[in-house]
Amino acid sequence: MKEIILDSSRAMDHLEALGYEVGSRKDLLSYMISAGVKPSDEAFQAYHKEYQDFFIQYEEAKSAFEKEFVEPLAPGKRLTWNLDFATRRLTVEGLS
Repeated sequence: MKEIILDSSRAMDHLEALGYEVGSRKDLLSYMISAGVKPSDEAFQAYHKEYQDFFIQYEEAKSAFEKEFVEPLAPGKRLTWNLDFATRRLTVEGLS
């Protein structure tokens, strides 16, 4: 396991922002369902579409972050990683 403290980067800030967007839409959709809003409802569909769009952007941003910061640590090797936004600590597992 290796821990790296990263300086602020656009990629990290973008990833964090998208994570918040995905999480907030997910919470809203869960609330709507618990409040009895049907998935066929127009408002539900609109928020679900936003969730899908942000989720795709989030996954793309994770992939770009991984290519920039994780893959160079062990090219060609599949690594597990976690990024703590509060501490800017990147933890990478799978390094020998």
